[in-house]
Parts: sequence; structure tokens; C-alpha cells
Amino acid sequence: MENDERRISWLSLFIKIVIAFAFILIIVWLVSKLINRNKLSDTFKNNINNMETVAVKYFKDIDLPTKQGESIKITLDEMIEKELIVSAQTSEGEKCNTKTSYSKITRKKDNYEVETRLECGKEENTITRKFSIKDCRNCTTDTKNNNTKNNSTKDNNTNNNSANSTNNTNDNNSTNTTGVTYYEYVKEWTTYTKWMKGNKTGDNIENKYEYYGTAEKTYYSLGVINKKDIKNNTIEYRLKLNDVPNTKYYFTTIKESSYYNDEKEFTTDKSISVVRDSNLTIDNIEEYSLKENNFTYKLTPYYYKGTFYINVKVNIKSLEGIKTTKDKYLIPIKITVKFNSGDIVTTKPEGSYDTITYYRYIQKNRDVIWSADNYVEGYTKTGNTKVQ
Repeated sequence: MENDERRISWLSLFIKIVIAFAFILIIVWLVSKLINRNKLSDTFKNNINNMETVAVKYFKDIDLPTKQGESIKITLDEMIEKELIVSAQTSEGEKCNTKTSYSKITRKKDNYEVETRLECGKEENTITRKFSIKDCRNCTTDTKNNNTKNNSTKDNNTNNNSANSTNNTNDNNSTNTTGVTYYEYVKEWTTYTKWMKGNKTGDNIENKYEYYGTAEKTYYSLGVINKKDIKNNTIEYRLKLNDVPNTKYYFTTIKESSYYNDEKEFTTDKSISVVRDSNLTIDNIEEYSLKENNFTYKLTPYYYKGTFYINVKVNIKSLEGIKTTKDKYLIPIKITVKFNSGDIVTTKPEGSYDTITYYRYIQKNRDVIWSADNYVEGYTKTGNTKVQ
């Protein structure tokens, strides 16, 4: 009895452990799903970072608001129009929303803040970064020290004469103090979208090519159909290609086909034959052949166990006036088959070949900063300087 209770206790504990483990796995799976759902693509990250970099350079070259809380904005559409950015696209080539995507700079107490927002299809994000007041080209010494002066005035309301004296002294010191030398640094880099299949060219587009071998051969097929096998004006038969230009090129397509009535070609071509057909001795092919206006057809080439075939599906329009030989009709079709290699290579093969063209977009990026340091990691000093 005691042994049974112990078995039940161990079994109960094992079941609880299994349930707890399964619960943990489900929680981990759900969390990973949520994380991946919100994960931004590398192309999107590159685009928004590039947009921010371009915006920062743009804001360095224009007059900025000097009052705290004021801001100015440039949209992605305006960036493209000013040729600051060529374009912004997703990895699938879909264009981003140029109206609602923007960069905005706002005057804060001691510096500026740049806010950049990008919306591309289902992906969207907003990033911010600080913008040094030293990089404001229209900010004077008084503007940069504006908040400090205001605070000083508030703290010394009880002694206006003393405060004014202090401010005047500071202004005189600012005038007489030698400015700080800043050095211009530049960083340039290139970003790419993923490769896409298609033939597009342009200044911001890069192409690459792949190749595969091809061969062609024309066959003069003489289909033989039994009158009794025609059902609902439809019948199918199969052609076997006895001679092919390259047995390794087993991807086949029909390049072109047409009705043909040259008896010499059809009687002498041994490179193609009708599968499972009894031999017929026919003196006059044209007499027993369906004419071009009697039928339509569909050709489906395929490769099976080392042999090349073409399935022929015939839709009969009319058999009026067509003679039979042993209750059989003839269907003469001239067929040009294209044979394609399954090996895709990056160098042009010998003989005939087809080309697969790919393209991707190239984005040239350039960032310029000013710094009092003699070295900035990742940047190159241009030699230009300014004193502030």
C-alpha cells in the first residue's frame, strides 16, 4: 500500500514538472514572437540613420531658432527635392512615406535636439540625438549664454546694479577672450539594398549578372489520333524527343510552334515520334491531316527519367471534310524547343546562353562635424577650421 502511494506521488511530481516545462516553452516562444514582430530590418535602420545624419549636416548650414521651445522641420520629400537624399526604400524596393517622414530640430535650454521619424510600409520609428549649440551657425555668444544670463538675473533681483555690473564684466571678458579653434571632420560610407531580380539601371543602381547555357532545336511532329478516342472534342497524346542538342539541359520550354504542311519534313524527321502509336504507312499526309482552322492545341514539355517529352492537348473545332486512315487523323505541328541548363554561373558559358540580371540601390552617405579635438574616431580631418 505504501509503495503504491510512493509511485503515485512520484508520478504526480513528474507530471507537474512536464506541465511546468511546457508552460515555460510556450512563454519563451510567445516572447520571441513579440520581439521579432517589432524588430526593424537592417535596411530600415540604415535609412533612418542616414536620414538623421543628412539632417544634422543640413541644420549646421542653416539659421536655427534661438528661442527655447522653437523648432524647424524638414520632410523627407524636401530632402529628396534638395538632393540631400536620393531616395529611401524598403529592402523590397517599396518607397517610404516622404510626407510624414521628417527631421526636426528644437531649441532646448542648453543645446538643441534633433528628432527624426521614418515611415516605410509596416516599419516606422523615431530617433533623437543632441545637437551642440556650438554647431549653430547663427547663434552669437549672447544667444549661447542666454539661459545663463536669465538665471543670473532672476537670482539677483535684489541687487540689480551688482548684477548688471557682473554681466558687463562677463561680456567684456567674452570679447577679449581668444575663441576656440574647431576642425572640420568628414565621414563617407555607402549603404546597399538587397539584390532584386530585374533590369533596372541608373546613377544610384548597381547591377550584377548570372548566366545559364541554352540550346534550341526544331522538330516536325506528326501526331496520330484515333477517332474513337476523341472525347468532348478533346484528345491528348505524347511526343518523345529522340534527339536533343544537350542531354544535360533538361529544363525545356516551347519557344515557338506552328501548323505545318510540308510533307517532306514530316516524313524525314526521325528526331521526334509519337509515343505508343502503331506504325502507319501514309502516302499523302495532307489528305488525312487536320487543317489549321480545324483545331487548337497546347504544348507542355517535360523531362522524365532521362527522356524528353512534349504533351499535346488538342481541342477539335471541326472534322468536316477531313479523311481518316484506319480511323485515324494526322496533326502536323512544327515545334521549336529551347533547352536550358540548370547550372547558374557568374561567368559567361561557351555557346548560347541567357542572362539573369539583378539590381540593387546604392546610397552614398556623408557626415560633416566640427570638433575642437585633434582626432575623431571614424572621421577624416579636411583641413578646414573655424574659431568661435
